[in-house]
Amino acid sequence: MTSVEEHYCKEPNKFPLNKFHQLGSGKGKHILIVGESPAENGWRKSGKAFYNTNGKILASGKRLNLLLSDFGLSVDTCGFTELVKCFVGKNRKILFNCSEGCWSIFLKQLGSEDYKLLILLGMQTLKIFNKLSNLTLEIGGLSKAVLDSKEYSFLPIYHPSPINPYSLKRNQLIFEKIEMKQLLYKG
Repeated sequence: MTSVEEHYCKEPNKFPLNKFHQLGSGKGKHILIVGESPAENGWRKSGKAFYNTNGKILASGKRLNLLLSDFGLSVDTCGFTELVKCFVGKNRKILFNCSEGCWSIFLKQLGSEDYKLLILLGMQTLKIFNKLSNLTLEIGGLSKAVLDSKEYSFLPIYHPSPINPYSLKRNQLIFEKIEMKQLLYKG
């Protein structure tokens, strides 16, 4: 049975900043991983990013951990949020409209912590992010830009889902080019 859509884009000022906003710790407290929107059976049900209700890490989380482990990071130590807070289910046509309503929530979450690096997950997330931010970030490119009056580093990568058999290999090539000091610059 498919879940009913959940919309937060209509009243963004009522959205609690800690909902769908996992804080990082240690080296990961300055890194925010940004997903597209809550999935059917992810943390909107479990309360923890990349985990199911049984406390088991999801395949996307495992793949992301493979990329982060060389830097001493994991999905548990990095911050995480969704760009779009609404659960749209299979109604993907409304995703961009929801993102416009959720953008202010995202910016408040971003400004609530001392993030230095945003890792954007997937082409759709990047497309929405670029449109809302007026930036022109590209998959695999580590760049700096100002967003909401603060400078951040951005690293858009392919979504780590195993649905795309090439994403892990492509992301590994992206991460091989990055040195630790680039990923975790001192701020």
